[in-house]
Order: sequence, then structure tokens, then C-alpha cells
Amino acid sequence: MKATDVVELLSTSIESARSAGTASVPIERLQLFVNEIKNLVKDAGDSNLALTDGDLEHYKAKLNAWIAEIEFQHEQSLEMFRSVMSSALAALKTVLLVNGAAAIAMLAFIGNIWATSKGTPVISSAACAVNWYVSGVLMAGLASAFTYLTQAGYGNGFGKYSQKIGIACHAVTVILVLASYGVFGYASSIAYTAFVRV
Repeated sequence: MKATDVVELLSTSIESARSAGTASVPIERLQLFVNEIKNLVKDAGDSNLALTDGDLEHYKAKLNAWIAEIEFQHEQSLEMFRSVMSSALAALKTVLLVNGAAAIAMLAFIGNIWATSKGTPVISSAACAVNWYVSGVLMAGLASAFTYLTQAGYGNGFGKYSQKIGIACHAVTVILVLASYGVFGYASSIAYTAFVRV
């Protein structure tokens, strides 16, 4: 395979990718593409004979199939990422709503108890439950902030440390959401104790 054939093959593949809507290619994918071209050159041998039109079309078709497979994998991983993010957003909204609504309900309960019998131990237990519910809301708010930092990290917003910061913030977000659910369960057990005493 001659050098001009390789250049022609590369040029045709780039034009094909551009016409398919590809605007940019990550370095890792470009390296895989170069390796694929190396394999094609190796398969063709080192002869200085020009490729026939059939050979050139065969290599073009093989490279285009490879590009389509890479694009499919990229789209698949992108769709999976979107799915994970929407699930995470739903979990975050749920924990915020559950803890916030429980805190409001407990405050209404305390107001009702306060009007009928001041100073009972029920108010103390209910106030403790409200404190934990509010802590759950705070954790959900912090998780929301760390979600933003996670996105910035995965989007290379922090320079060369972006990936590490993104992973760390992702872990903190998951921990905060799970802790907020745990706090809701604990506060609910305290609230149950307060209800039983009434």
C-alpha cells in the first residue's frame, strides 16, 4: 500500500465522519482510528503497487463501519449517562420533598400539641424529629450543590484535576443522598415515638 493510498483513505474517512455530523473526535478515539489504519496497512502489505478501486472501496467500507461502531458506542454511553443523571435527579428531588414535607407536617403537629398541653415530652420528641428532617433537607441541598460540582468536574471545568474532582464530588453526592434517606428514617422513628405518646 502506498503512502498516497493511506492519505486518501484517511481523507475520505474524515470527510465521511464530518458529513455524518461528527464535529470533534476525542484523542482516545483518534488513536484507535490510527491503529485501525495501521492494521489495514499491515494487512495490505508493503507493496508499492497502487490499490485497485475495489481494494480502496473495501478499506473505506471497513473504516466507515468501524467509525459507525465507535459512534454507536459513544451514543450508547451518552444515553446511559443521561439516564443515570435523570435517575439521580429524581432521587434528589424525592429526598428533598420527603424531608421537607415531613418537617412541615411535624411543625404543624407541634403547633397543635402546643396549643393543647404545653411542656409535654411529646413536644420535645417532635422537635427532635423536626431537627432531623431539617438536617435531611440540608443534606439534600448540599447534594444538589455537589451535583453541580460533579458535572463541572466531568466537563473538565477544573483543569487537569477535573476527572478526580468529578469522581470525588460524585461520591459525596451519593453519600449525602443516602444519608438524607437514612436521616428521614431515623427522624420518622422519633416522630412515631412522639405520636404514640399523644
